[in-house]
Amino acid sequence: MKKTKPYLITLLLLLGFGTFAQERSVSGKVISTEDGSPLPGVSVRVKSTAKGTTTDANGIYKIAINTTGAVLEFSFVGFSTQEVKVGNRTIIDVPLGVNDAELGEVVVVAYGKQSKKSVTGSVATVGGESVANTPFTSVTQGLQGRVAGLMSVSSTGQPGAFQQVRIRGIGSITAGANPLYVVDGIPINSGDFSRNTTSSSTIAGINQNDIESISVLKDASATSIYGSRAANGVILITTKSGKSGKTKFKFDSEVGVNNLSIDNYAKPMNKAEFEAITREGILNAGQTDAQATTILNSYGAQSGADVDWFKEVTRQGKQQSYNLSASGGDNKTTYYLSGGYFQQQATVIGSAFNRISGKMNLKHNATEKLSFSAGLSVAGVSLNAPSQGGAFANPMLAAYFLRPMQPMTTATGDLNYSTTDFPNIYNPVALVAYDKRKLFNMNGLGNFGTSYQVLPNLTLSSKFGIDYNNIEENSYQNPYFGDARTVSGRSRGDYVRIFNWTWTNLADYRYHITQDKSVYIDAKAGYETQKSALYVLTAMGEGMPSSTDLQLPGVAANPKTAFATGSDYTFGAIISNLAFNYKDRYSVSGSFRRDGSSRFGSNNRYGNFWSVGAAWNIDQEPFFSNLAATISTLKLRTSYGVNGNADLSTLTNGNYGWRATYGYGFNYNQTPGSAPNSIGNTDLTWEQNKPFDVGLEVGLLKDRINIEIDYYNRTTSNLLLNAPLSRTTGFNSILSNVGSMENKGLEFTINARPIDRAFKWDVNFNIAFNKNKIKSLYNNQDILDGSFIRRVGSDFQTFYVREWAGVNPDNGSPEWWIDAKHEAKTSDYNAAQRTLFASASPKGFGGLNNTFGYKGLSLDTEIYFLFGNYVRDTWARYTLSDGWNPAFSKAKYQLNRWQKPGDITDVPKYVYNSTRNSQEFSTRFLYKGDYARLRNVTLGYDLPASIAKKAGLNTVKIYVRGTNLFTLVKDKRITFDPENGVNGLNDFQIPITKTVTGGINIGF
Repeated sequence: MKKTKPYLITLLLLLGFGTFAQERSVSGKVISTEDGSPLPGVSVRVKSTAKGTTTDANGIYKIAINTTGAVLEFSFVGFSTQEVKVGNRTIIDVPLGVNDAELGEVVVVAYGKQSKKSVTGSVATVGGESVANTPFTSVTQGLQGRVAGLMSVSSTGQPGAFQQVRIRGIGSITAGANPLYVVDGIPINSGDFSRNTTSSSTIAGINQNDIESISVLKDASATSIYGSRAANGVILITTKSGKSGKTKFKFDSEVGVNNLSIDNYAKPMNKAEFEAITREGILNAGQTDAQATTILNSYGAQSGADVDWFKEVTRQGKQQSYNLSASGGDNKTTYYLSGGYFQQQATVIGSAFNRISGKMNLKHNATEKLSFSAGLSVAGVSLNAPSQGGAFANPMLAAYFLRPMQPMTTATGDLNYSTTDFPNIYNPVALVAYDKRKLFNMNGLGNFGTSYQVLPNLTLSSKFGIDYNNIEENSYQNPYFGDARTVSGRSRGDYVRIFNWTWTNLADYRYHITQDKSVYIDAKAGYETQKSALYVLTAMGEGMPSSTDLQLPGVAANPKTAFATGSDYTFGAIISNLAFNYKDRYSVSGSFRRDGSSRFGSNNRYGNFWSVGAAWNIDQEPFFSNLAATISTLKLRTSYGVNGNADLSTLTNGNYGWRATYGYGFNYNQTPGSAPNSIGNTDLTWEQNKPFDVGLEVGLLKDRINIEIDYYNRTTSNLLLNAPLSRTTGFNSILSNVGSMENKGLEFTINARPIDRAFKWDVNFNIAFNKNKIKSLYNNQDILDGSFIRRVGSDFQTFYVREWAGVNPDNGSPEWWIDAKHEAKTSDYNAAQRTLFASASPKGFGGLNNTFGYKGLSLDTEIYFLFGNYVRDTWARYTLSDGWNPAFSKAKYQLNRWQKPGDITDVPKYVYNSTRNSQEFSTRFLYKGDYARLRNVTLGYDLPASIAKKAGLNTVKIYVRGTNLFTLVKDKRITFDPENGVNGLNDFQIPITKTVTGGINIGF
């Protein structure tokens, strides 16, 4: 063995001693600049080495270094990374700020996030703070007026009811037209799954205070990766997650009252008015005054009662909500936990909503490469919902149909349920007291995911999600009076279970073409599968016990219904997306999805859906630098693609429409029997949507003013319609893919901060215009659908109606135009031709939001407006009947009737038992639906931080809020809320509420 020379050993010892002599310890504390709290779990590394450590629970770190040129790198999830030169220091305290700039440039899109500059699609983002602490039962209500091109309308004021949402028009005639909802990456079943309740919504189970952000995807580039379910747009809801740092608690509370949303709601006549107009009508019919007295006495004129039934069925409702959340964590694990309670009492008796909710989101970084996430939302929703529409148990119908002389109570003060006093329409106050209509939904949303970074630029992820709804409904009709008195009472129970699971597996790869990472390619590929199963059970019995405490079908003497059924559907899809970005100047993207669905025929079970998009950030061009001071952002983008509509929930036997099926119930001699009930169509496939979009984004004065303009044209083909068949087949129609429709329009959005000093002013304005046109139908034949006609070349919601020509001033007779040319009038309703008249769809709608702030004070205002549509008063044939069906009460507007020659009015002469048909549907009962509503006014005050900290709190805000405070209606004939469903039909629904609340938000 060769010996080492002594001088080499000495040199090595000297070098080691020198190195050891230079090594020293550096320590310090890392805190948050937001509130000064220590940050545990912060990564502290010596740059360009493998040496590192993390801060402890108190934010303290200690690390050894061996050179004065060392640089320490401090990094923490959600905070800006800092680099600090050590020099000769041994104690270095570091404040880390929240990375707001980075967060602000990130947009939640399909299957991930993207920088705003690289997005090629039309994506609108609504922050969670915009929908939190609002007096709405559903997040979809909070979207009204906030996104250009998104129309969100209520067809009823019932709390917890389904909210109708349309993005860029109505895209189908018979299939579903609602957007796809995706919560934390999981597509969910949204809609109304109740069977015996006026309206309910599974979305109402989501607590708005748990929402971090909402992304509305509108064009092909943004939506087509969702393939067969993206034709009507996609709404991505992202819930809150924890941030590393000290545990933060937040408590919110809000209480208030609800009233009718408009002051000029149609009121029924009082006793004197009803008696006067009835007597006048009897005399106009040629009868005597004595005969009039006899008839009025039969109506209860001598009862002594003068009941304001509208007042009796409406009330001032109550509202309250409470929410508590906790969030925090370290660099390994973050969490968000919350619990909430929400209660709303509507303005109509018997209508109420309650929700108890809980939320948990966890994320754990097991290693630098492997992470896990889990989320769970649970909500229990209960609601009481009285009947609507033409049901005799509808309190709103009773308010107009019942005569004011029908006594609500007996001589002893008890509720009157006499069948003599109420032979047709029952006492609504008594019905609400004795009958029950309840719904309870246990809603659960859960997901578990894992992510592994295989290579620095390659990540594999898997997420499994569950969407579960368990709906129980119970209705009870007492045996003494009401709809079930002839069968001695009735009870019905409904059970609906919807179990939906989705499993998504993705590979996400980013390839950096240049070393500075300014040019890169993003690629995604994966597989997704989904299954949804529905189970329905109904039991009904008649002949209830005399005790009204026994209300379930099991105690009924006569079982009538025992029904159970189920259905399911599945999806399987291959997903891919490719995006190229060149220095944030040019972005090109493309997506491809191949979907398979059990809902469609064996010949067309699979479909290909794709998109291409491009964006040019002109402001990033070198030649643009001279304009940057004025025009800070300038982006041009465009997209085109194909997506589909697989929502067949609106169709009978929708999940199996392609199959030739047998149905049971054709029994013989007490033996089960079946027979063909659907002819099936193995060629059935998706409705196909082809949207084109071009958009311009402009930022002025360092983005203090931001403008976004979009033009779109979406054509939907292969519409699912019933094509006629020869009756020799045993069926009169077959569901087929025929017909096409077009929606095109313009969207405009502006966000600005005109004043940014001690006094701040932010403004948001958006408006959208849409034009709908049917392009083809089966053999181009018209389709009559109630009030509407579906005709090639016309709007989908065009009214088909006789045109009202007014009242003849000479004799008070009703008149109609003979035809659309308005060349002649007629007093014969049947002689007038039905013509195409306007549409229930608005030409435009939007919102104007202003926020003012000064030294802790803030004022937020929101205005929503809609114009260019018509709404129909469906029940005016009774409330303004001109004497037809005279036993029912009338609206006060009937008092404007013609009385003598020369009177100019739009209400004909009142004739008892009139046969002139003036009460029948015509443009007389179509009103311009233009309105503007003061949607929200909130006045708040943030307590100074110095005062809040003395109480051991971080933030305190108190506020008062008014919702739907004022509504300006263009057509003064409207005496009901102008906000109706998408079809514009007023149907004696529960009125929308005006809410005034006070609240407090506390952070600690």
